[in-house]
Amino acid sequence: MNMRSALKIGTSLAMLAALATPHLANAQTAEPANENTGGIMDEIVVTAQRRQQNLQDVGISVAAFSGEQLKAAGVVNSIDVARLTPGVAVSGSIGGQNSQFTIRGVTQNDFNDGIEAPVAVYVDETYIPNLQGQNFGAFDIERVEILKGPQGTLFGRNATGGLVHFVVRKPTEQVEGFIEGTYGRFNQTRLEAAIGGPLGGGLSARASIYYNGHDPIMKNIYPAGVVAGAPLGLGAPISPCCEDVWNDDTLSARLQLQYAPEGSPLTVRLTGSYSRQNLSEAPFTSRATVPVIDAQGRVVDAIYASATETRTAIGPNGENVPGAFGGPITRAPGADFFGFVAPDAKDLVVSKDFAFEDLNHTRSYNTALHINYDFGNFELTSITDFKRLKKDFAIDVDASPINLVSFGSRNNTRSISQELRLNGRTDTLNWTVGGYYLDIDSDTANGFMALPRSFFSGLFGAVTNGIDLANEFQLRTKSISAFGQMEYKVSEQFTVVVGARIISEKQSYDFQSNAYANANDQRLDTAGTPFFPLQPSFSNDRTSTLFAGKVQLEYRPNDDLLVYVGVNRGVKGGSYNALLPDGSPPLAPGDIPYKPEKLMSYEGGFKATIASNVLFNAAAYYYDYKDYQAFTFSNVSGFVQNRDARTYGFEADLSAELFEGFQAAIGVSAFDAKIKNLQIAPGVFRDVKPTFAPETQLSGRLTYRIPTAIAGGHLRLAADGSYQSSIFHNVRNFQADKLPGYWVFNGNVSWQQEDGGLSLAAGVQNIFDKRYANIGFNLATLCGCNEESYGRPRWWSVTAGYKF
Repeated sequence: MNMRSALKIGTSLAMLAALATPHLANAQTAEPANENTGGIMDEIVVTAQRRQQNLQDVGISVAAFSGEQLKAAGVVNSIDVARLTPGVAVSGSIGGQNSQFTIRGVTQNDFNDGIEAPVAVYVDETYIPNLQGQNFGAFDIERVEILKGPQGTLFGRNATGGLVHFVVRKPTEQVEGFIEGTYGRFNQTRLEAAIGGPLGGGLSARASIYYNGHDPIMKNIYPAGVVAGAPLGLGAPISPCCEDVWNDDTLSARLQLQYAPEGSPLTVRLTGSYSRQNLSEAPFTSRATVPVIDAQGRVVDAIYASATETRTAIGPNGENVPGAFGGPITRAPGADFFGFVAPDAKDLVVSKDFAFEDLNHTRSYNTALHINYDFGNFELTSITDFKRLKKDFAIDVDASPINLVSFGSRNNTRSISQELRLNGRTDTLNWTVGGYYLDIDSDTANGFMALPRSFFSGLFGAVTNGIDLANEFQLRTKSISAFGQMEYKVSEQFTVVVGARIISEKQSYDFQSNAYANANDQRLDTAGTPFFPLQPSFSNDRTSTLFAGKVQLEYRPNDDLLVYVGVNRGVKGGSYNALLPDGSPPLAPGDIPYKPEKLMSYEGGFKATIASNVLFNAAAYYYDYKDYQAFTFSNVSGFVQNRDARTYGFEADLSAELFEGFQAAIGVSAFDAKIKNLQIAPGVFRDVKPTFAPETQLSGRLTYRIPTAIAGGHLRLAADGSYQSSIFHNVRNFQADKLPGYWVFNGNVSWQQEDGGLSLAAGVQNIFDKRYANIGFNLATLCGCNEESYGRPRWWSVTAGYKF
């Protein structure tokens, strides 16, 4: 898509809106729904602008889904919502076990646990401060709001790309609850339950619990794929060895206590939640690749190895470069450097030595206090939040039967935040002012585990006992901001929106890189006295002043059409690189801190309600980045470069109730993104596309709720499909970094007893069993291979529940 195409699309959308206007003048607004039934046209009230509004009245490109709609679509995990709306995708790291949101191509796939994301994720109005904390079980959810584009004035924290907000169900004045049990493929067992109601004296409560578990999806057929005579290591294999991978064992719980005396303007709500996740070693496999080098020996491309490929590396004229990067003189046909040809992951098999069913663990804790006081003309909100995330992961770097090297990561992040907010409203003015404080303290260790008898341990003369090569760093971030936004109704048709946030941010960083004795083959060890340093230590303190702002004009010719155009300035705070000790030259001290990312966003769009049964929304945008934070992965590590970038694109969605009970929705997004003058190798600069940024996405959903009661209840049929075009998983955009696009279709049938009661459902996710790679890491110079993980295969499930 070029600029001319974008202008044609924008003109076409404007014409469609203009053509719709005469009909809209006589249209009636849809009647508010008494309950959300899971239908596409259910009216959803959102808080995208920190107050309750109908979705169609918000001058932001925002998608929202009720809890019932999420269930109808088979959403069980936070990142599952990405497939429901174009323009939203998923990036990932740690072999596919950590995933993050991407909105309009804005992402960050650094696997450093101390890093924050450019797409902010909130749960119950509280910010998740970890890039690696965005993947969690979505349970007892009232709705999800996905805000596209910068949201810095009202939400503030690192939301240059947008924001995903999970709004939980709150305590009620009547006793209510539900319980649901699911059984699915791979012995999936899922339980979700909640109960809430009054306790007396203005006090109410709600308790929720969630469990999801299933057996490993991928069978380990170690040592399949190793060519005859190829060494597996420097002695006996890893013990224990070679268990199956890709399971789940997640348990979460939430308790809420709310004090809201009848007739009182005061509401106080205390929440506490806990979640733990136990996982296998990461479900990724290997594909043989060949690095391409220029006349100076710089890696300028990589390709997948064909079945007959024998070159170690490809020289400037296509010749073999024997022994390049410590590899063999020549390789076995189609194999990596060590003589391994991976089995096809599409068959749901892997072949690797470092693989255990119970290896990787996360624990999270959260306590928050919400206070609201309604003064009549304005409302005061206070949110105090404490979060803690503990993580301990390890993965097989080479994803093969070869005892080469493993990677370990540990993190302990604690955050405290406080928000004070005032909202007010008159006939012509809506306004919000407030302040926000955030304190994040992150302790992280990650690095390489050169296990006993591994090839890496042999490099350090530690074949018998092994050795761990670890980075340790502490990052402390203190951020305080003041913000405000007003919407002034200039006339019956025109509204002006102005907002701003000023941020003062202080960071303290301490980095060390050392070799330690290996004490536990399944964990990265950093205890005891270091053997020797691997990279120079680094410490830094800095203070930054950041600014986000918004100016927007909204036009309402009638109640059924909203047209808006505006300029947003978003900002994401800077951070620090922690290059792994992979043998590459250490970063210069000046390259370790990287700058804040600044974005100017220009956007226009409209929201139209046509004849009360059709919703048509569209937007076009242009992003101009300064100091875009581009994570560049090479060899076995990565670092962030600040570069300028730009993106332009559009998105549109159409929802309609075609006849009683039958609803349909389609959506499309397309954009063109460019990061300018990125260094892809020493002294080699190119314009590249960002990672995990599908330029074209399509989605469609159908629901049919049969109007006639069946066995005392209502039957609902639902189906959805989504497409995303190809992506690069590495910002260098090498040929072997490109993952092809794919379609995925899902279906669900459910029956709900009238007025609650019993419910039954059956569904299939990924109906046509599409096997697609979704995350990758380029290791062409380490093992002549890439790591790649895959999306879930076809998955059937049946559910029974009871609602009261």
